[in-house]
Amino acid sequence: MSASVRARLVEWEVTRACKLSCMHGAISAPRRSPHELSTYEAYKTIDQIVAIRPEEVTFTGGDPLERPDIFELVEYARRRGLDPALVVSPTPMLTGHAVGKLRRNGLNRIVLGIDSATPARHDAMRAITGQFTATLLATRWARSSDLALEVNTLVTHKNFLDLMPIANLITEIGAKRWNVYFPVPAGGKHIEMPTAGEVERTFATLQEIRNFARFSIRTFEAPHFRRHVLQNVHPAIDQFIAKDVAAEVVFISHTGEVSVSPFLPMTAGNVRLQPLSFIAGQSDLIVALRDPGNLKGKCGRCEYRQVCGGSRARAFAMTGDLFSSDPLCSHQPGAA
Repeated sequence: MSASVRARLVEWEVTRACKLSCMHGAISAPRRSPHELSTYEAYKTIDQIVAIRPEEVTFTGGDPLERPDIFELVEYARRRGLDPALVVSPTPMLTGHAVGKLRRNGLNRIVLGIDSATPARHDAMRAITGQFTATLLATRWARSSDLALEVNTLVTHKNFLDLMPIANLITEIGAKRWNVYFPVPAGGKHIEMPTAGEVERTFATLQEIRNFARFSIRTFEAPHFRRHVLQNVHPAIDQFIAKDVAAEVVFISHTGEVSVSPFLPMTAGNVRLQPLSFIAGQSDLIVALRDPGNLKGKCGRCEYRQVCGGSRARAFAMTGDLFSSDPLCSHQPGAA
């Protein structure tokens, strides 16, 4: 696999099972699928992830704690030289004992979701009461177990003006990184999408937060954040992207299907049938997605297409065309 197609981040959905039914948990399910990768297949998947030498690995879901073998998978990943982050949900399965066991098995980073700095607004966004309190309790368990904490936030029309208070809360709880997600309609669940203009305001707020934050910020499904920075803040983009912007993501589903996003219902291959190194480097889908010449509309004409390219998952979800313009980008080509 050549360096030019090496994945910077591998996201592995180890299960879709989750006892919660959050409003924006588009890919969760009430129970584990019989088609989920077995423990043996999960070990082999870890071996395949090691082979492509990613900079980062995240085990996600659903809720990974729904897998009884998650502790062994974390331990095996560590023995193979990976340092996975684990995305967890504030369910009854998330206890101080479970967090401590994960730490003893080699986990260094844990990820929790916070969508507002106030309990009522956070719980309302997830349509489940008590989530905010349970999440903050879990952050205390993480600190007591000496785990680095990351926070996931989904930006919507309802909370895009709340990012500064959320950033202050993240500072208080000692998070090391803030993963800011921009929505992709998926799974039939209702998400109040921000407008393209609200996304631009969000970008400006995130850049303002960078000026004082003691944590790094990484965006997902928002490659046009790079365009915003190039236009407004930091013309020398290379180092900025390397530190903070998600790029070249490889996503592995709970059944082994490979894509570039959990929200893109297209498969580039399956790790049960082909090596991940081949899929990530040579599959038709991923090769096509990495060619900016395939972009259409204003994305195809954009002077920033080499460093952006728009969210292909959102373009497909909202237009039905994988290569059409990203509906949440307000930039007009040639206006830089």
